[in-house]
Amino acid sequence: MTATPQQVREWSDQVAADPRSRAFLPLAEHYREAGRADAAVRLVLRGLERHPHDVEAHYLLGCLYRDGGDPVRAFDEWDFALALAPEHRGARREIGLLCHARGDWTAAVRHLERAREDDVMDDEVRRALDQAWARSRGGAPAGPGASRRPAPVTAAAPPASPAAPPPVGITVGEGPDGVTVGEGPDGFDALHAELRRLAAARGMVGAVMLDAQGYVLAGAMQVAGRDRGPEIAAVLSPASSEAERTLKYLGLGGWQGILVETPQHVVRLSPSGDGGMVAVAGRRDVPTGWVLRVAARAAEAARRFLEMPGGGR
Repeated sequence: MTATPQQVREWSDQVAADPRSRAFLPLAEHYREAGRADAAVRLVLRGLERHPHDVEAHYLLGCLYRDGGDPVRAFDEWDFALALAPEHRGARREIGLLCHARGDWTAAVRHLERAREDDVMDDEVRRALDQAWARSRGGAPAGPGASRRPAPVTAAAPPASPAAPPPVGITVGEGPDGVTVGEGPDGFDALHAELRRLAAARGMVGAVMLDAQGYVLAGAMQVAGRDRGPEIAAVLSPASSEAERTLKYLGLGGWQGILVETPQHVVRLSPSGDGGMVAVAGRRDVPTGWVLRVAARAAEAARRFLEMPGGGR
């Protein structure tokens, strides 16, 4: 449905008045439909800075990357969306079609079968699934008159037991490319371990927590095989106080994050709540949404540490 000029003005006004407004999403979709892809990408990336777990934003960013001829980044964004919401049909459908397009028949069957269950009238998914199924078995693509294979007869699975409460810790990604940070030692050791594990996540180069004076409390930044955390901290630490002063002068409230992009890296700065900050860096070739997601986990780890008795002292 095409947005009316009044709707576009309202969304624009909302985003301008409140940077945390979720009106960025329909506005970015309007820009995409209007052929303003660059503006849509910038808007979604800014929105993800404040809402790194917004499933629809990751899905839309994936569509924008696909439209722009970047299937690798598109896949990553849809993969993030599925990690956040495994039942998201749109992300599941697009990943399935992308796997089909690149000849990954087994993965295509897995994703397209689930997408097909959600919408049996989707002819594009049906055709791709038929072909992927035939190719995954070493056969020729199914013709227009070919029938779908009969569903295998399987024993009914027992009802799932209630999910156990998650362990203390945080999870980034799924499978071999992700990093799971679970239970560990209390206090500083747990924080240090979490930041170092986050720094080892796919495409990341470092995650550090800085105190109010700009010294590294925990974590590491590996650049060219060396821990450059203290040096990078010395350069980045003035950013938080400068942002605080500027926003206070403009009457815009406290800062929530700063995104710094260089030709080689993307760095996300987040306030830690004690006058310090958390800095997370990723390679320039990974999606910005992934860096923002890892940064959100690092900020959560820092907040948990500061909430402990004696945390930060």
